[in-house]
Amino acid sequence: MALKNNSTKISEISFDMEGTSVIIEGKITDIYKTSGPLVFRVNDGSEIRAVIFNPKEEFYAIKIGDYVRFHGVLSTRRENIELQINKYERLNESELNLIKQNIENMFLDKIKREASDFLVKSEIYKKMEGQFLSALTTIKKSVLQERMIIIRHHNDCDGISAGVILEKAISSYADEEKKKECKVFRKPCAAPYYDLEDSLKDIDLYFSFSKKKPLLIIADNGSTDSDLRGILRAKAYDFEIGVIDHHPPTINDNGEYIIDKYVSFHINPYIYSGDSNLCTGMLAYELSRMIDSEIDSYGIHIPALAGIGDKSKGKEMEQYLEISPFKREELEKIKLVLDHESYYIGRFSIKNYIEDIMKIGDMDRGNLIVNYVLEEINKKRISQWALIKKYLEMKSLANNFDIILVDIDKLIFRGEFPSPGRTLGFIHNMHIFDNKINENEKVMISLGMAEDYIVIRATNKAIDVGFNLNDIIRQLKGAYLEEVQGGGHPGAGTIRFVPILKDYVRKVTLEYIENIVNKNNLV
Repeated sequence: MALKNNSTKISEISFDMEGTSVIIEGKITDIYKTSGPLVFRVNDGSEIRAVIFNPKEEFYAIKIGDYVRFHGVLSTRRENIELQINKYERLNESELNLIKQNIENMFLDKIKREASDFLVKSEIYKKMEGQFLSALTTIKKSVLQERMIIIRHHNDCDGISAGVILEKAISSYADEEKKKECKVFRKPCAAPYYDLEDSLKDIDLYFSFSKKKPLLIIADNGSTDSDLRGILRAKAYDFEIGVIDHHPPTINDNGEYIIDKYVSFHINPYIYSGDSNLCTGMLAYELSRMIDSEIDSYGIHIPALAGIGDKSKGKEMEQYLEISPFKREELEKIKLVLDHESYYIGRFSIKNYIEDIMKIGDMDRGNLIVNYVLEEINKKRISQWALIKKYLEMKSLANNFDIILVDIDKLIFRGEFPSPGRTLGFIHNMHIFDNKINENEKVMISLGMAEDYIVIRATNKAIDVGFNLNDIIRQLKGAYLEEVQGGGHPGAGTIRFVPILKDYVRKVTLEYIENIVNKNNLV
């Protein structure tokens, strides 16, 4: 098909055109300076290699991202057809706008939604559909452009579920489209947010592997002001960024979500009147099905696993559990083992090992690992609980309103499982279990104090009467903006602070809880 100036679409070039003189127009996506010819990769929606022997100085002025018109002759090299360039021209403004639009249209023509509907019935999903489609377009376009894709995720069951299934879907699509230069990297975040350290490592990765603008997907992190430092560093290097998260997003003074001006898509149920019960693993799975619907054949239990990991409730969770071939008890075991092993894996992303545990790899090997690790965990827990329950400080503030205080760092080995957060979760859950407490009827708030952090867990009833960890953090940041960090869900998360503030943080936290008692007229 002939275009303006008799140019030819790259997609219509074939081997039987060898020796034919053609004109192509497109975007320069890569440049190789060899000891012989100067080599360009040109993209107009499809891609071709273009070479110039003995290039004049003007050819060295061409940069990646430029739009050009090449005149040349088609030839065959190593079973690939390429263009041997005779001359090139810069495009004027109207030609430039036209070719940009043509390229965009060609990409959009290739981008199809695989799964025609969501896996479960959900009004919130329907409200979010536009953001899902925006994410789908961004990801598939990045694959077709053979850009590097970095997936960063929280290092817990929910975050890992999201990161792993995205990696598999995107890699499958890249293989299907034969986009070998599209490198997909999945890495856990160092902290429970996209930290500066994560960002600097991603920038280094970009310089090591790619010349093209990378796509960074942040999963189960990314929506808050704690993520902003890392996001801003990545944007300085022209990263395209997308966020999939279910933590309450930070809003600026203008009532805007603080990260939205830096990202291409932001999938978060809070923006659409939802809450954290639609966890990130569920969101990422629905997006992954749009990219590659084949994941249902092996990973259909992943949304339920992610939900188990984050204690999700509600009709979506019930539907995912109904669909899952693994029942709740089995998923609880997988979740516990995933938490245990991910703690030791840390910032690495051991692909096959994690997939085996998640039952999307080698099932026999996965069963062996799960059984081994569960036996180790059970031994640790029996011993740990026998010690811990001697050192719990219980306070009753009102009828059906208790708090547990514990010096958490004195009850664990540093650098070993379980982490402080998981230890406090274990304490919280064991106390509920041993005392047959109904989480929906009794307020129970567990506080694990250390020199420079406090971990918090709260029952559903506590949240119902107004407890919200993020309110405490906002109050602390109001007094000490730079010396306090952290976040999480309303009833589960961590506050980090400089050690000198330990007594102040404890005082503010306990006063906040006492105010809830007073506001609700509890006695």
